[in-house]
Amino acid sequence: MQRRLLKLFVLFLLLLFPTIFGWSYLKNYYNFFISNTAFGITAKYYDLAIQKTDTKGKEIIFSIKNATPIRDINGKSHDFAMDISLDMEAVTFNVPLTLSLLLAIVLGFKMPLKKRWEIFYTGVLLLFMLHFFSMLLFSLCTIASIVNTNLYVHFYLTRHYLAGEMLCAIKDFFINYAARFEPFLIGVYGWWEVEKKLSFKR
Repeated sequence: MQRRLLKLFVLFLLLLFPTIFGWSYLKNYYNFFISNTAFGITAKYYDLAIQKTDTKGKEIIFSIKNATPIRDINGKSHDFAMDISLDMEAVTFNVPLTLSLLLAIVLGFKMPLKKRWEIFYTGVLLLFMLHFFSMLLFSLCTIASIVNTNLYVHFYLTRHYLAGEMLCAIKDFFINYAARFEPFLIGVYGWWEVEKKLSFKR
C-alpha cells in the first residue's frame, strides 16, 4: 500500500505542473462558460435581459435590465438597469489539483484504456456539475441581494421565488467548503472506482 501511495504521489507531482500550465490557458474560457451560462439561466427565470457582458480580472460583469416594462397606475415607466458581478474563480480555483490527482489515480494502475477513460470522464463530469450547480446558486443569491434596491426592483423580482437564507447557506457551503475539498472528493471517487474495478478483476 505504501509503495502504491508513493507512486501516486510522485505521479501527481509530475502531472501537477503541466496541468497548471494547461489550466492557465483554458481557465478563462471555462470560467466564462460556467458563469455566463449559470447567470443566463437565472436571469431568464427572473425575466431579466442581459444587455452586455464584460470581464475584469476574475470578475464577470453583467449589465441587466428588466425585460418586461414596469408601469405604475398612471402609465409612467419605471424601468431599471444595473450591473451585477460574479467571481468566476469562486469555485474553480482547485481544478489543477483535482485533475492532477484524478489523472494520477487513473494512470497509476494497470487497467484497460476504456476503464481508465470511463473513470476520468465521469470524474470530470462530476467536477463540472459541482461547478455549475455552485455558480447557479451563486447567481440566485446575488440577484436576491439586489431585491431591496428600490420598490420597483423589489416588485419585479418578487414575482418569482427569491433565494432565501437556507439556499444561500447551501451556496456558502459549496463555495467555502466543497470547492476547497473538491480534490479530496474527486480523488475518493477515482480511488473507489479503481479499487472496485481491480477487486472485480481479482
